[in-house]
Amino acid sequence: KQWYQRRLAITAGGKRLCVLENKFTLKGHRKSPTSLAITDTHLFSSSKDGAIIKWDISTGKKVTVVKHDSKKQILALAASSDNMYLASGGEDKMIILWDIASMTFVKCFRKHRGAITALAFRRNSHLLMSGSTDRSVILWNCDDKLYIESLYGHQDIVTGMDSFLQERVVTVGGQDKTLRLWKIQEESQLVFNGHKNTVIDCVSMLNEEHFVTGSQDNVLCVWHIKKKKPAITELKAHAKGSWISAVAALKNTECFISGSNGGNVKIWACAETYRSMALIKSIEVVGTVNSIVIPQDNSCFVLGVGQEPKMGRWWCNKDARNRVLVYPMVIEDEEVNR
Repeated sequence: KQWYQRRLAITAGGKRLCVLENKFTLKGHRKSPTSLAITDTHLFSSSKDGAIIKWDISTGKKVTVVKHDSKKQILALAASSDNMYLASGGEDKMIILWDIASMTFVKCFRKHRGAITALAFRRNSHLLMSGSTDRSVILWNCDDKLYIESLYGHQDIVTGMDSFLQERVVTVGGQDKTLRLWKIQEESQLVFNGHKNTVIDCVSMLNEEHFVTGSQDNVLCVWHIKKKKPAITELKAHAKGSWISAVAALKNTECFISGSNGGNVKIWACAETYRSMALIKSIEVVGTVNSIVIPQDNSCFVLGVGQEPKMGRWWCNKDARNRVLVYPMVIEDEEVNR
């Protein structure tokens, strides 16, 4: 075991995050993985080859493969926290709802005028949110299989989104350089600005008040709901010239993971005051990290790594392999193995 020597406020007592050495690789996609979703027992990966693969997370074995009828690229996945529904979307402008147990078709949602680029379920709910190249965010009721409403404000592609316990969703708008928090019940939105002259690619919620974003100019920002500017800005977060292409937070902790095309994945921890952050560990990964997911029990983190970026073909790293990497981890008392 390799211990990261920063205390994380997971519970009232001191805790430490341990990433185990026995990572494993899942191979099945012919082209670059684009998105991941995870439940307690299963992992789902999508790719530019149009396939959605369901994996048994405990064994690493492939369970089944499904595709949209159009067979076009799948760019976004989301799984409901009760393991009932998987949502997928991509270049065909449709959102397909699948029954997770059987991986059978449930419903097709059509409303977006552009490709589906981001999906998220509210925790403990079947409220689904979607983002698109048409710059809109749409809410869906997956219990009644109904469209709810469209939210407008972004001036560019919705490149990422996340939701947690409350009826809210955070989104980032690519070249419009904004982070937006949509308060659904209040029918309002908060607009945050901080990334300059760049494209914001990804966002993840640490908790209901703090979020992290990553951008193509190699900058990470941590935000507080009551401040329109970043609480923390980390310049040159990855290797020189890197695009930060994915972030994922361990919910209700100060810890998050960022990935890029620069050859590594980094684990970070914010100070309890959220005024500074520190690098905990850097792990070498060859290729572009297009997606990172962490299950609710924080038992692992999973990377979708490919030769190409999710949204285009600006580069192709021939040294990389299109694959999914699973890193088991545990969170234990500080006193363990001292």
